[in-house]
Amino acid sequence: MRTLPLVLPVLLSLAGVSQPAQAQNKELTLNYSYVVYNPAKSIAGNRNLNGGGGSAGFNIGDYLTLKAEFEAYRTTTLTFHLPATANSPSGTFETKGDMFTYLFGPQINIPASKKRFFLEGLFGGADTNAYANLFKAAGVTGLKATNNGFAMAMGGGLDFVVAKHIAIRPVQFDYFLTRYEWKSIGINNQSNFRYQAGVVFAFGA
Repeated sequence: MRTLPLVLPVLLSLAGVSQPAQAQNKELTLNYSYVVYNPAKSIAGNRNLNGGGGSAGFNIGDYLTLKAEFEAYRTTTLTFHLPATANSPSGTFETKGDMFTYLFGPQINIPASKKRFFLEGLFGGADTNAYANLFKAAGVTGLKATNNGFAMAMGGGLDFVVAKHIAIRPVQFDYFLTRYEWKSIGINNQSNFRYQAGVVFAFGA
């Protein structure tokens, strides 16, 4: 998967760091991201996804940030236990998969002395090749795995100001939902947990 090297130029462009500072405050976050991913209700076990990326934000006053977030993940080998269906036999199969997420939405800020609490609600999509790779490994016939699905993240975190234009984000927790649906093997919503940590850079007035 080659999306991770593309994340930084996109974020820098959105943040407008190559342009003169304007009255509209902006921020750029670079982060590590970890997801405990639950594949589906009929596929046992969860998966650990490690990755990173960041977000570009436009601050409207002290309390609201409009955010665009991009993250990329890579997995190690995954083991899936599939039940028998009309399109495939039962069995245990090993495969790999990557994921790229693109989410947009508001961040509500609660400023305090030398720190900032925040809550966020982000919506967009998630692209993965994990299920397509699984279908190929399992010899699934008559079905096609669509890699794009709906995604959202709901949660919050904490930033500590360490310099005039720099803050450290030690913790951010989100409920992270993805939706990859193939009814014949019971895949629908995947309820996942997400942790992030990183650095926030502020630009503008």
